[in-house]
Amino acid sequence: MKYFLLGHTYPDGGYIDGDVVFDPPLEAYYQVGACSIEGRTVSVTMDTSVRKLSVDFFLTTSGAFFASAELAALLKLHKCDVQIIQADTRYFNGKNTEKTYFLVHAEQRLSCFDYQQSEYAGKALALERLAQGEHPDSFLVKGVRSVVIDEKCAADADFFFLKNVVLVDPIVSETLAKSMLNERLKVHLEELVIK
Repeated sequence: MKYFLLGHTYPDGGYIDGDVVFDPPLEAYYQVGACSIEGRTVSVTMDTSVRKLSVDFFLTTSGAFFASAELAALLKLHKCDVQIIQADTRYFNGKNTEKTYFLVHAEQRLSCFDYQQSEYAGKALALERLAQGEHPDSFLVKGVRSVVIDEKCAADADFFFLKNVVLVDPIVSETLAKSMLNERLKVHLEELVIK
């Protein structure tokens, strides 16, 4: 199966950002796979540089990802272990955004990074540590140049974040990527290198 990186940057518009507020407030910083958002509401006030929000997926500097109502609906139809919570999204001047957006939160990350086939900084050392029986949870992979997914460990997931890999963006399956393209969603997909 092919996999794609669902990017948070856009060739025509760069980054999109805004201030994210959880109510009640989180005890620590927001982090995918490291906090619970159960029973919370979320609001986003876009930065002053965001004049018109037309994309279907974006990331804020808080680490929170947001999907348009159209993308959120697709996620619900696919194998995606995420919580989807409607967000109150407004421009800096207080006006509502044209589209409705939802926080996309994963409470866990998948251990499906193929350490042998992927290319990353310190690969020889990482493989040596794994060969000596060290568990992948004891270190982080950084400097990723290409990602290969271990399909058995991915368990047919259509949307997920990688565990123990410094990679911000989520991975989506070919099935979900095709659905996004068929719906003409404004997303940035980058096919992962297949070895």
